Amino acid sequence: EGVAGNESKLVMKDDKRSAYLVEPFCFAPGGTLRLEVRDFHLRKEGKEFPAASVDGRVGFIVRHVHGTEYSSANVVHIAGQSCMLNKTPLDKPEEAKVLVNAPNASFAMSIRQGKEGLYSVLFSNCVPGSTASYSLSLSMMNAGQVFVSAGDVPLEHCYAVVATLFFALLAAWVREVRFNAEGVMKIHYLMGLLVAVKAVSVALLAIKSHFTLRTGTGGWLVQASYVMAFMKGLLMFAVILLIGSGWSFIKPFLNKRDKRILMVVLPLQVVVNTAMVVVEETPPGTMGWLTWRDILHFFDIVCCCAILFPIVWSISYLKESSIADGKSQRSLAKLKLFREFYILVFCYVYFTRIVVYLVRATLQCRYSFVSKTTSEAATLVFFLVAGYKFRPRQNNPYLKVDEEDQEGTELYEASEVPPGTQ
Repeated sequence: EGVAGNESKLVMKDDKRSAYLVEPFCFAPGGTLRLEVRDFHLRKEGKEFPAASVDGRVGFIVRHVHGTEYSSANVVHIAGQSCMLNKTPLDKPEEAKVLVNAPNASFAMSIRQGKEGLYSVLFSNCVPGSTASYSLSLSMMNAGQVFVSAGDVPLEHCYAVVATLFFALLAAWVREVRFNAEGVMKIHYLMGLLVAVKAVSVALLAIKSHFTLRTGTGGWLVQASYVMAFMKGLLMFAVILLIGSGWSFIKPFLNKRDKRILMVVLPLQVVVNTAMVVVEETPPGTMGWLTWRDILHFFDIVCCCAILFPIVWSISYLKESSIADGKSQRSLAKLKLFREFYILVFCYVYFTRIVVYLVRATLQCRYSFVSKTTSEAATLVFFLVAGYKFRPRQNNPYLKVDEEDQEGTELYEASEVPPGTQ
């Protein structure tokens, strides 16, 4: 998943894979790579295979990926290939092979001017039917004691700017709630809490990026990011689902169908969101990394699609209501509002789950910060527009649930079929 951090410690036990990506890294001129292998063992048919007899058939490859070929750093592009160690010479003079012919091995290289870019460390085992066990320490850094990929260097400043904007949005929301107390509903407090959690989350990312760049580790901030990912995922999808279901705006309660969506989507999204953060902190060479990454992305998209259903149901209900009451101004205004919210959520999901991924796959590695910053900026715009659309207003006839609305929605709750469809 993108360009990883500066150091990987990987422990493999009876790994059957013939080839896989260990770690990619974006180097600037003067960067260094150090690789150390300890306690290497090869087994075949349950018996120890002497490392000295491997004869150049097991080892690591340092590959230079040019231009925008970002996706070629992915393990998918090397899976199932013939033995890469047999390829001599390698494609580029700055690439290297590190053959493992003994229990311990080491390798170091520096990046010269003009040879900077994305490098991938790959493992290849060309002994059919064998399993490899070893402990790997892979250290990569750029010149000036910079412990992150070249594309991640600007992240601390980008995150700091976005966090400041989120805190400004939070201040504006608090002011809006205070000066329009009569129009405030329960959902408005949840919306404010979401903005606060998101602002703190991005601020922690900025601090984590700062320390990782200078020390190579985020320390306790890594665990803090797990907690914030859990809270952010829970609140964000809860707020979108509650707004989409019309809670507070159309009806003062959730019907059984809305509750079922909440009970399924919220726990799933919280688990997915937290697990994705953990996967991003895990070296790609870990067994099952690619599978888990794809599974989590799939369920993330499923959750994003599922949150559209309550909005569709609300729009359908409002259509029927506007026909039943002669297309009153208030019903038409609510219908227009929820149609706009549907489009807003759809555009947000499409942009952050598809467009941002395409941007990341096409940009050169030194611009990897662009996709991450763009994703955060898209969330900021989404919060801003949604907050403006559903902001509290005194005596707002379009967003107020009155007795007539409550009676209609109670009937809707009883039948779970929109008016006019029976």
